[in-house]
Amino acid sequence: MSPPSSLSPKDRAARSRLRQLLAQAQPLARASLVSMARVCGKPGCRCAQGDKHVSLYLAARLGRKRQMIYIPAELEEQARALVEQGRRVEELLEQISQAALERLVSHKERARQGRKRSS
Repeated sequence: MSPPSSLSPKDRAARSRLRQLLAQAQPLARASLVSMARVCGKPGCRCAQGDKHVSLYLAARLGRKRQMIYIPAELEEQARALVEQGRRVEELLEQISQAALERLVSHKERARQGRKRSS
């Protein structure tokens, strides 16, 4: 592993921001919010005429299964915060991962160039 001083300022900033987010101990979820319109099936209901019931669901993995978890209106703000925090962490992880892969490819190319010269 490279010492932090060998990382680009952008990569160091992403790592620092990730540490800050995780240190805040705010809950996060790797999930998505999905709005679904459904028909309840009651003959006299407004949804029978096409005005469907709209509900919010959290699409997430619980263990190995993907599940849709109903989110009542009073928990919508909390669910949105979980998902947003999860997205921030994933974006930073993606930045860090891309920088690491670019460094690996660069090292590989330099090593390959060195082998060509010594042949």
